Amino acid sequence: MPMDPAPTLSTATPQRVLLFGAVPPPFGGIQAHTVRLLAWLRAQGYDARLADMLHRRPGQATLSAPEIAPCANSVLAIARQISQARPDLVHSHVYRWRVTLALGALAQFGAPGGRKPRTVVTVHGTHFFRILPAPLRPAVAAALRRIDLVLADNVEMQRYLQEEIGVAAVKTAVAGAFLPPRQDELDPALLPEDLRRFAAAHEPFLVSNGAVASHDGADKYGIDLFVAAVAALRAQHPNLGAVFCVTADHEPARLQRLRAEVTRLGLDGCFRFAEGLPSLLPLVAAADATVRATNTDGDALSIHESLLLGTPAVASDVVTRPPLSRTFRNRDASHLAEALSAALAGGRLPAAQVAEVPHAGTAIVGHYRRLLDGATVGAAAPR
Repeated sequence: MPMDPAPTLSTATPQRVLLFGAVPPPFGGIQAHTVRLLAWLRAQGYDARLADMLHRRPGQATLSAPEIAPCANSVLAIARQISQARPDLVHSHVYRWRVTLALGALAQFGAPGGRKPRTVVTVHGTHFFRILPAPLRPAVAAALRRIDLVLADNVEMQRYLQEEIGVAAVKTAVAGAFLPPRQDELDPALLPEDLRRFAAAHEPFLVSNGAVASHDGADKYGIDLFVAAVAALRAQHPNLGAVFCVTADHEPARLQRLRAEVTRLGLDGCFRFAEGLPSLLPLVAAADATVRATNTDGDALSIHESLLLGTPAVASDVVTRPPLSRTFRNRDASHLAEALSAALAGGRLPAAQVAEVPHAGTAIVGHYRRLLDGATVGAAAPR
């Protein structure tokens, strides 16, 4: 069972850490990771603060705390956050080229007044560079090469950073995305009442999540595959239900087409899209299986969470997946349906079989300490 992070490490004196990230809602992987990392760092005695760079509509609810401040995606706003925090270390988790350029400049020139914070960027997934406008790529690549440490959340990403971006091996390391969820994230009351009733009324019950977006000309999170697999499994499981939790809608027309496909396949009574949830974990805990059908990926926090809760996880084979998860061939809906059928037949994972997931907070704090002590961090990516 997940537990709140317990302080097992300490710092001799409080050191200031500024995180650039995002907070829920919506409950996406980067949001969950950065909020949990913030709590973990503060539990270790760091004076940690988070600049929330997620664009929100006026009046949209968000997680609020004194150590969390909104930050616009502008050079001035980013510089103001760094100036006000006066950090010893700055760590970015966001796909914002202005932040990456700012950290590259910090690493090269330091901050006003002669201070030179150490700089860290975590790259969550291999697609980050491709989504940049082509004219910006040389400058961002140069900034990444100057930054003190670039963390990859899997070995594929580390290899990409070294071989494609040219980041020196001693400046890269692998640190997974998983930190244990807080107990309050599991509260079923976080879900709307109608969604709780929907989950309870269907067996088996399947859950997937991600953004509505494309990558390499296909649905990035494989929502179309999830819909097709649900349709294929209905004959075998007539009371099956499924929810796709939308963490961000980057392509409204795509979501409209997906909703139309659900209707065309006669799935309106058993398939739902859920948006803006403050936590996905009550659904994951209630599910009989979860699906991660991405065609590009990082460490995939949702898979670790699913396994931690004893819920079988089925994922594409596009990157190395955690032990005990089942994989299917990337972009193959029929193989996804087969893998889901096998997962459902196998039942929930007994607690004794759930693999222990490495705690990313421990690894990240270790990297911080070595950076602040001036030691070498990284290593060559495995072949």
